[in-house]
Amino acid sequence: MRKLTKKDKTFIQYGFLIFLIGLTTYLVSTTLDIKLIPGIVKLVNKKYILSGIFLMLVYMSLEVIIIKIIIDSIQRTKSKFISFKIATMGFYYNLVTPFASGSQPMQIYALKKNNISFSKAVAIVTNKTVVFQAVVTLFCGILIPSSMGLLKSEVHSVIILVAVGMSMNTFMLIFGLLIVFNPKKIKNTVHFTISTLVKFRIFKFLESKLEKIDHYIDEYNKSIKMFIRNKTALALSLGLTLIQLIVFFSVVYFIYKSFNLMGTSYFNLLRLQVFLYMAISPIPTPGNVGANEIVFLKIFSGVFPKEYIGYMVFLYSGYVYYFVLIVSGLFTIGTHYNLSKGKEKQLKSIAEKI
Repeated sequence: MRKLTKKDKTFIQYGFLIFLIGLTTYLVSTTLDIKLIPGIVKLVNKKYILSGIFLMLVYMSLEVIIIKIIIDSIQRTKSKFISFKIATMGFYYNLVTPFASGSQPMQIYALKKNNISFSKAVAIVTNKTVVFQAVVTLFCGILIPSSMGLLKSEVHSVIILVAVGMSMNTFMLIFGLLIVFNPKKIKNTVHFTISTLVKFRIFKFLESKLEKIDHYIDEYNKSIKMFIRNKTALALSLGLTLIQLIVFFSVVYFIYKSFNLMGTSYFNLLRLQVFLYMAISPIPTPGNVGANEIVFLKIFSGVFPKEYIGYMVFLYSGYVYYFVLIVSGLFTIGTHYNLSKGKEKQLKSIAEKI
């Protein structure tokens, strides 16, 4: 069997993404009444529609600021707009790869191209991930247990998904903390787990990964400890991440108000969007495409009028997925172009010296 090339994998990845978008659009469109569209265009409050776009721009801008704080805490660099480039690349690859798995390697690659050493690039990306993971898990962990009544009344059909999402995020946070405070125990646990799994032929490949895993644990431990020492940067990044999450979890409120609806409070809509985030977090589709829309329909079916909910799903996806994808995608193309130009200049300079 022929081994898949990088080009083949990219084709499959984007082909699958386009298929998901098409299938989701079809499924959601079955909830729409085309005859209502002219009336809905007149009905919606344009002020709240524009406010929703502004909200997403604030959300993206906060990402840039947080990354700048983390970069400056590890290495000051003269590279222009580096935090902006890293943030937009992160958004883009988060949205087009399963489990957002492509964003971190690409961010590390871009940081290295901007004269930041590999170890420091890993530290920057690791610290950003841990800060977000800690804040989102604690934020949702406080809201969900205190919202059990709302969870049971409005979200009973997806309680299991919310529970799985919360469990996964909590496990990842605890695992990360253990790497910081007790890396030796984590290494022993990982070694024991892998030595058990390699007894089965299907997991034999894991045996060769032990050294890399140990190295990753050491780098992770070193990165977080380095960042924790800079208390100002740590406090600022945690505080701004909390504000960023509140901004993001306010999107549904602006969609609700854009349809001139009343009766559900801002806080309840925020909590429902938190449930939505947690319910879709374990689902591995790129950018949670499909899962986002289907779970939205389930969670908000008791809040939004049946004749409007399909349009609201499209609006929500437009804000949190397509708007961010288009904006970050355009800048990511520019970043890749500049990086390749830099590589050509570097090779030309080396050739001239030879």
